[in-house]
Amino acid sequence: MYLGLIGTNGAGKTAICDYLKEKKGFAFFSLSDIVRSEAQKRGLAQTRDNLVQTGNDLKSKNGLAILAQLSFEKAQNNPNPNIVFDSIRNIAEVQFLKEKGVRMIGVDAPVELRYQRIQARKRESDMIDFETFVKHDERENSGVSLGQNIKESLAQCEVVINNTGDLQNLLIQIDQILAHKK
Repeated sequence: MYLGLIGTNGAGKTAICDYLKEKKGFAFFSLSDIVRSEAQKRGLAQTRDNLVQTGNDLKSKNGLAILAQLSFEKAQNNPNPNIVFDSIRNIAEVQFLKEKGVRMIGVDAPVELRYQRIQARKRESDMIDFETFVKHDERENSGVSLGQNIKESLAQCEVVINNTGDLQNLLIQIDQILAHKK
């Protein structure tokens, strides 16, 4: 089974991926890992702005689906039949992965709750104030940033989880989705 996760920042994608990897035996491929690796090669700090700019550069040079293509290529070398792709952020990535048989699952939550979650996880790219978070959120959801339109991508999902509950509730919803295999 191939799953693709689409969601807003702090909605719960990492929690879902961790669960799928640790409890369900899925292999994990993040499109953002390609961007992080490229930013590191360029000597850039792992801030959200630097990562967005690096991703934009890669997409402008190689096409909007390049991160999905590279991630899928890596996944093909993995013997695990169950794979989850994370950090899918634009319609070209969605379309490429859907053509490869990947089921798209969305996850979202209210902006205030997502901000609380990113503050708790304390990644370098998350050390921002609420106003900056909202600006980043608008940029990533609206298509203003090259190759990022999470809102449009969420509309392509088979199901979208509204993650306003606790972790246990989220994992129950994931189990229900897994039980309804295509």
